[in-house]
Amino acid sequence: MTFVLVEDDELDMEVFRRALRKHKISQEIRVAKDGGEAIKLLREEFVDGARRDFIVFLDLNMAGMNGHEFLDEIRSDPDLKVAVVFVLTTSEHERDLRLAYEKNVAGYFTKGNIDYLMQAIKPYVDGVALPRVSNDENGRGKTQ
Repeated sequence: MTFVLVEDDELDMEVFRRALRKHKISQEIRVAKDGGEAIKLLREEFVDGARRDFIVFLDLNMAGMNGHEFLDEIRSDPDLKVAVVFVLTTSEHERDLRLAYEKNVAGYFTKGNIDYLMQAIKPYVDGVALPRVSNDENGRGKTQ
């Protein structure tokens, strides 16, 4: 399983990596600096590429394609709509929380509560079954 961190702040990227180490979670991490870069990475590496299992950790407030726009895009994409996404943001706004859950996020965590996220993510790493994205015989991605 690969973690896809969608984050534009270098310090927050390092905080995420340190939290993983602290909680003894040693997954491969791919980083995208905004939603557009994340969509491209997911399509290239998980829909068209060899990787299959992934979890997205999404910041909401980014330049370029922000987190809400990213969620709109993947939820409308037949290949990516089943992606498991956890929001990891500084926003405590009720509107952001509501909009994220309307787009079927697996959880909404503030960056100040990253330890809670790590506690929640541990069972996913250890045994939760995730939907996979695969290619059909025509080369189009399809969800299994």
